Amino acid sequence: MRILSDTLFALSGLIGGVSIAFIARYFSYRVGKKKHLFDERYKSIHHQAKARTYDVTFILLLIAWALVIVVEGISFSFFLITVLYVIVNITYAISAAYYSNRE
Repeated sequence: MRILSDTLFALSGLIGGVSIAFIARYFSYRVGKKKHLFDERYKSIHHQAKARTYDVTFILLLIAWALVIVVEGISFSFFLITVLYVIVNITYAISAAYYSNRE
C-alpha cells in the first residue's frame, strides 16, 4: 500500500509541475505577443536552439541506451528507450520531409 501511495504522490508532483509549466508558458506567451517579442529573429534563434537540443537529446538517448544494456541487460527499460529512440527518429524523418516539401 505504501508503494502505491508513494507512486501516486510522485505522479501528482509530476502532473502539478507540468500544469504549472503550461500555465506559465501560456501567460508568458500572451504577454510576449502583446509586446511583439516573437519576431523573425526570435523564431530563428529558437529554431536553432531546438535543433541543438535535438542533437544533444539524440546523443544522450544513445548513451542511456548503452547504460541500460550494460547495467540492466535486456529489460523493460531497454525496450522503453528503444521505443523512444524509434519515435524520435520517425518524428525527425516526417518533420524533415514535411518542411522540405513545404519550401
